[in-house]
Amino acid sequence: MAFYQLEPEVTPQEVNMDQGALDKLRSLFRSEVEAGKLFWGAQLAVFRRGKRVLDIGGGFARASDHKPVTPESMFVLYSSTKGLAALAMHMLHDRGRFSYDDLLSRYWPEFARNGKEHATITQLLGHRIGITTGPDWLTYKLWGDRKKCAQAMEELTPRWTPGEANGYHPLNYGFMINELMLRLDGRDCGQFLRDEVGVPLGLNSLFVGLPESEERRVACVYESPADRETLTQMAALMGFTPDEDYFAFQRSLDFNEKLDDKTLPFPEWANIFNRPEVHRLVLPAGGGIAAARDMAKVYAMIALGATWQGKRYLQPATLERAITPTNNKGDIDRSLRIPIIYGLGWMLGHLARGATLRTFGHPGKGGQICLADLDRELSFAFLNTGQKDYAGFFQFSTELVALALEACR
Repeated sequence: MAFYQLEPEVTPQEVNMDQGALDKLRSLFRSEVEAGKLFWGAQLAVFRRGKRVLDIGGGFARASDHKPVTPESMFVLYSSTKGLAALAMHMLHDRGRFSYDDLLSRYWPEFARNGKEHATITQLLGHRIGITTGPDWLTYKLWGDRKKCAQAMEELTPRWTPGEANGYHPLNYGFMINELMLRLDGRDCGQFLRDEVGVPLGLNSLFVGLPESEERRVACVYESPADRETLTQMAALMGFTPDEDYFAFQRSLDFNEKLDDKTLPFPEWANIFNRPEVHRLVLPAGGGIAAARDMAKVYAMIALGATWQGKRYLQPATLERAITPTNNKGDIDRSLRIPIIYGLGWMLGHLARGATLRTFGHPGKGGQICLADLDRELSFAFLNTGQKDYAGFFQFSTELVALALEACR
């Protein structure tokens, strides 16, 4: 499979990075691209101290016709979009639009129903409200209807008392944030990010709500089977025994439709996240589309204390609050069934050698990884078409992060 490597902005030595560790990182990535066993295609970008030191990619953007991944390719971010939504919310906080401990109902009165009367913005950002999935009637065909999405969030009843526990909200996190941002700012999450982050940083490959003109650049996503055997094997790797609630939660994340391939322009359209009409939607929980270098640049700005070329994006106190744990170490997430430490919208302490609670960002379904490390002034973005082999992919992706961290002197 094809592999490319763009020229870096600086040499590793200029930003005090170990050339040997970066070479190992590049070699590991390239070998998996060329083997094609873990994913069809991918990109990887690394910044340190605000400078791009690695920008590589390869493989297939679409398996059915072997369309190659190029430097212009973009990938569906899935839940790595949540990290961008968190940044937008923190920027609004800095502008005095809300306080973290405000009730959501202060800005969204209709939300105060069915046990959510005392739900706060902190609880929303920390996945602690308890309306993790559903309702069943809110299908992808309604995701572009603001009123329907808001109505769905209003009518749900939490699985637990808000604030009592953390439990991942795969899509509802984004529906809540988008409605809240519209009420706080008048712009949806996608427009806010374009205006306040994309344009100032000079990004041309990052969208939450993709323009039609950019559709040709989007790589397809492929999902591992969500059958009971596969899910049981995944659970075993994570160290727990799945139950029926867990199987139901995972099935809610299966975005494949059973369609006649003969009616589709590409068989990949059986996955709704490969369809142009879904790409156009503003889905702050999972609909972002980007190239790795642009995602790494956003996190490079954050890794420099949320500043870039003299412009401050977040106040220091806001950034520190955003990466303060909202739950205890070892708490088991009631959706994912593994221990996750949440800040306000970002996950803390990525599972890799050398990571600390100041290593933070957000992963995405299928294996996307986007993060910053404040102490190392490092950012990292690995985007791909989706894992083929769960166990092998997990070991591979965590090793990529570990090598990037290790390279920092």
